[in-house]
Amino acid sequence: MPKSKAFLKQAKPKPKKEQKLDTADDFQAAGVDFEEAAGKWRAGDAAKSMRFFQRAVDVYAQGLAKFPQSIDLAYNKARVQLEIATHPILTDQLQQPLKDVLEEALASHRYVLQLDPENADALFNTSQVITAIAEDMASSEDDEGNEAQALKILHEALDLQSRCLSVQEQKYQEFLEQERIVNEREEAMDTQSTAPSNSANDTPQGSAEEEDEWFNVVEPVTHDTLIDTVIAQLGTLTTFCSILSSSPKAAPAHTLSWVEELSASLLQKAQTFSADHPERLQEIALAKGNLVSMMLEAAYRSGRIDVESYKRERDAAFAVAELQLERSSDGLIANARSLLALNSALADAENGDAQSYSTLRWNVLTASIANLKSASAIQGISQEDLATTHLLRGDASLYLCAMAFPPTSHQTAKDTVAQNAKNAAVYYRNASRLSQDQEEKDVSSIKSAVAQYLETYSQGQGDLGLIFNASPRDQEWTAQQLEDMVAEKLVPQALLF
Repeated sequence: MPKSKAFLKQAKPKPKKEQKLDTADDFQAAGVDFEEAAGKWRAGDAAKSMRFFQRAVDVYAQGLAKFPQSIDLAYNKARVQLEIATHPILTDQLQQPLKDVLEEALASHRYVLQLDPENADALFNTSQVITAIAEDMASSEDDEGNEAQALKILHEALDLQSRCLSVQEQKYQEFLEQERIVNEREEAMDTQSTAPSNSANDTPQGSAEEEDEWFNVVEPVTHDTLIDTVIAQLGTLTTFCSILSSSPKAAPAHTLSWVEELSASLLQKAQTFSADHPERLQEIALAKGNLVSMMLEAAYRSGRIDVESYKRERDAAFAVAELQLERSSDGLIANARSLLALNSALADAENGDAQSYSTLRWNVLTASIANLKSASAIQGISQEDLATTHLLRGDASLYLCAMAFPPTSHQTAKDTVAQNAKNAAVYYRNASRLSQDQEEKDVSSIKSAVAQYLETYSQGQGDLGLIFNASPRDQEWTAQQLEDMVAEKLVPQALLF
């Protein structure tokens, strides 16, 4: 999951001078110079940006070798490693497995916490590394039982975020107390300034010095800070439920009840913190909608709720006024993803009757497409999000196409199968053209080829070899993509194998 920039401690640049690495500050200044260079090249030359980031890590590591107790050097090294391991542009430049890079970042963060166990920024960022490790672990097919291990380490991420929030809440109370003291002193100074002075030395210089002490406080904890942490916790819980949904037996039966209790507590905190910050309500509502959607899917797949409850509560989560769905591309895309997840859960239902939910699935998929169409039309939508709308519209259209074939054989899908396949091919081509991520480009390209194959297949033709000919990569990768599409029920197995 994307890390929150609000918690990334940025080092202060110093004036340019000859690089003499004698003190901890010297190493820090040199590292910051490399970071600034990396930031300038990130958009235009990812490889060059990565080299500068790595130099920053190397300099911080050299500094730590000489000054092992320097919290700033340790923190900066860990922070840059987190950036390298999680930023999409930089991860494409990695020269070693992502798992190894994340483990190195985690070791660096644990070292920071050894030096300063109550460092809120380090607690937060450590939880981000652990969450990324859990996501990578759950997506790996190399070892069995990965899901259970991923859920276990996500518990640690949530514990770290809870500690982070406790530290921040304490610091917030300290900030309020300091603010109260300053206000009282200012009132006292105002009173003294109106009284006659009997001494030439009776000046407010002493109070000014006290005020200087107050202004030494850097980035005080505010309600916005607390809201950021709560939203991150909700995001980690969403990841937790996502893994639990795909592997219901990977955790004890009471796990969902624990998730519900924790989420209720966090949402109550979010409501309290945002009482005077209405501008954060939409963000909170979106985080809540994503979490509720994933919790419902996990509950449905584990047999705790029926389909009617799943759909009703899901719809309610995305119907709240705070979400401002009609004006939010993020909200519309999230709603569409949630609807696609509902469709997948229904398609996977083991009820012995593939047609029982076919009408509901059709309606859910068409609603998803409508949300994505609205999102793509919102002014100012980013190119990345626009690419996502096309990719997801392609998926939804391909699901509609697949419903025309056994075992579902939905009549409306059968009547429109060629058009749905054609639509999917166009959406996928657009996604491949718009995406800035090479993996997503290639996946969209192969999906477009599959959609074109299904269009000709529905017309009594179709050459499976054309898919491999159109693939941007080798046959092994292409075969794996086809297997993934079958597993996701985007394509009936009988049509490809």
